[in-house]
Amino acid sequence: MADAGPPEAALSARAPLPAAEAVIVGAGARAPSGLTALQVTMSVRALKMDPRESHLIDRAGEPMVTCRLPSIGDHVMGLDRLVALGGPALTQAAFPWLSAQRQRGQAARPLPVIVALPPRSRPGFDPRLESRLLAGLEARSQVPIDHARSTLVLGCRGGGAQAFEIALERLRSGEHDAVAVGGVDSFFDPDALEWLDRELRLHSMHTENGFIPGEGAGFVVLAARGRAGSLPRLGQVLGAAVGVEPRPYGSDEPCLALGITAAVKRAAAPVGVKARRIPWVMNDVVNERHRVDEWSYVMARAFEAFSPAVICEQPLLKTGDLGAASAPVMLAMATVRWETRCAPGDCVLIGTHSEGPERGALLASIDPAR
Repeated sequence: MADAGPPEAALSARAPLPAAEAVIVGAGARAPSGLTALQVTMSVRALKMDPRESHLIDRAGEPMVTCRLPSIGDHVMGLDRLVALGGPALTQAAFPWLSAQRQRGQAARPLPVIVALPPRSRPGFDPRLESRLLAGLEARSQVPIDHARSTLVLGCRGGGAQAFEIALERLRSGEHDAVAVGGVDSFFDPDALEWLDRELRLHSMHTENGFIPGEGAGFVVLAARGRAGSLPRLGQVLGAAVGVEPRPYGSDEPCLALGITAAVKRAAAPVGVKARRIPWVMNDVVNERHRVDEWSYVMARAFEAFSPAVICEQPLLKTGDLGAASAPVMLAMATVRWETRCAPGDCVLIGTHSEGPERGALLASIDPAR
């Protein structure tokens, strides 16, 4: 009988995780299930969810249901709502980096920020986001932001992965010593919810293929390995990639998941299928069939990248869809799982699907040097 090859444990033992240039030195998150990364993570792990009726009415005359923070009033929308979501998450993520500078007797240097936001094409998009979001986040978080070197990525869920792709390029080139990367989004807007309702995508008793809209924010601070110093290393980002789906949801022809497949294969490349396989996956699937179908294609096409017993989790089923905040929040959750020793693996692949053609993937792991 042919040799079946070494067992998975032996395979991993022979192939230690590579050391990436980008080290995670801070993480923060805010979602309907919690006000910190720890609260969000443990609430999802406990399968807690609290969707609430709103004053907005769907096409059947019933209240629209969303997952949203009770600490933010329903009258707060657009720019103001995203600042209220994103500011505290940025504070959490940046605190260790800024605190270390102060302990050395240095003034806190402004931090570049790369943040993913909803696309301009989404109904209800607040145009003030492009000119005023960074100033709002700086005021709300009390984190000094380097505006000249900061970037907004208006790409919805795939934009979260694109933000990390940009950050990795800048860290590798030496352009940044450290950078805050994240995403902020909320579906709680009358125009956005009316659009989802009209497209039969809003979860209700009258829709069989909808999802529950959510809101949230997630940030991590990435530091170049040589600049991390004695800061706690919560993990590392090994790769990030964005693919373009030629036939996204709503196209006349069937979607074959070419974009997400390309993104996953590129993001997974630093680990390598022959040396070590990925034991853990988190994605933004919230039971819409097109996302379920796309992800099933990926798991089949890229099967060599994953361990035979890979754990595939869908945390947004317990937070509501987080849009552009999806990838950063899931990464913050992964760091908490590693720190609290309840992660199913030492390496995680995160996958996201935008409303448009953007598809994103992100590969992260524990830091092998910690």
